[in-house]
Amino acid sequence: MLEKSITERGEKRKRNPRRHRKSHKAPRRPDRHRRRREAIRRRRHGQGANRRGVGPPQSLLRKLIAPMRQAIAGAVARDKEESWFPRLSVLAHILCGLFYHLFGMASLRATVEKVNNTPELGIGTVPLSTLADAMNSPRRLKVLRQVFANLLLGFSEQVPRKLQRFKDIAAIDSTIIHCVLSAFWADYRKAIRACKLHLVLDLAKGLPNALVVSAARIHDRKCFEMFLKKGWTYIVDRGYIVYAVFDQMIDAGIFFITRMKKDAAFRVVTTKRVKRKHRKMGIISDQIIRLGAGAAEMIHDVRLVVFKTEDGEIYEYLTNRLDLAPTSIAALYKARWSIELFFKFFKRTLRGVRPLARSEAGAEIHILLTLMCDIVLKCMAKVLGRWTPGMRHVPVTFLRSVRDYLLAMVSHRLEALLAQALL
Repeated sequence: MLEKSITERGEKRKRNPRRHRKSHKAPRRPDRHRRRREAIRRRRHGQGANRRGVGPPQSLLRKLIAPMRQAIAGAVARDKEESWFPRLSVLAHILCGLFYHLFGMASLRATVEKVNNTPELGIGTVPLSTLADAMNSPRRLKVLRQVFANLLLGFSEQVPRKLQRFKDIAAIDSTIIHCVLSAFWADYRKAIRACKLHLVLDLAKGLPNALVVSAARIHDRKCFEMFLKKGWTYIVDRGYIVYAVFDQMIDAGIFFITRMKKDAAFRVVTTKRVKRKHRKMGIISDQIIRLGAGAAEMIHDVRLVVFKTEDGEIYEYLTNRLDLAPTSIAALYKARWSIELFFKFFKRTLRGVRPLARSEAGAEIHILLTLMCDIVLKCMAKVLGRWTPGMRHVPVTFLRSVRDYLLAMVSHRLEALLAQALL
């Protein structure tokens, strides 16, 4: 009986051989090859072994480019970036431009050597030819324009009460940037190649609002109408005076403040009374006039404010802002000098005076990288609590401190040192 039960159990085991057999085969890993492919792709794209981001963890560089990463994510999807720019990512490209402006590199080759000799960045080796192709890529230019727009949106904040009078007020001006002799599109004068940067500077925020890059021979008035928005007040110099454009601005609800040209023809319509306190501050007269004569006469009337400085110089201001005091008109035009100081910082300190490419797209890419460097420095000043709305640019001492401690770990001592450099 016992032998029969044993034999029956043996037959059952033979019938179901997999029932009591334990499989020693390792479990399948379907994502094994996918992870390996991602590691190879990261090495090819220059991301290295650092998966958390560019630079050491909690470094000043990581904190500096934090708003840049958000702006890039909103400008281009990750899959599109991998297909469009397989050799050099957008962040690595911007980082090369940041190194160029912070360390004052002399050329694109020197920038590549500086980046490749800094393994702490974690972006791998950047070939010179790859960076040169990226600096002349129209597709890269399209993405960088969107990144720049996202940076401006991320930096927007409420204008304080003391600067409410400067709200929706901007200064427009242009500056000439010399190019290499092989940049034939930027023909300026005999044996001179140059382009022109037309910029709109928001006076309340101290940020560039819009820009246009053209050949240097293009007059400023041809780019003036591209920037106009309803409800804004634009402060321009006498090079932007076009009577027909001023009539269109008045019809569209756009305001302007400028100086009147010498020997300009006009006739007085109304003379306004000037208060005694305004006369003590230098206001000579406040009139409503009609500019031009004959066929060139304007359709609408404008306001003429004559102001005398303490040095005895007399300035004549034209505007269609009838709601402001004459002293405010003089003060607003004086604030136009902020854009001249911004151009000085742009050219001398950030080295935006020499484009790193010869093409038209390359010149605009270089200008965008320079402006992005200025914005991320202002973002860092805002994080440290030392940002003042309306600040034209950060001090040179702050830029040098960021350059010296770029790869250092963030600490309370370092933040105090950077805050001291902003004073």
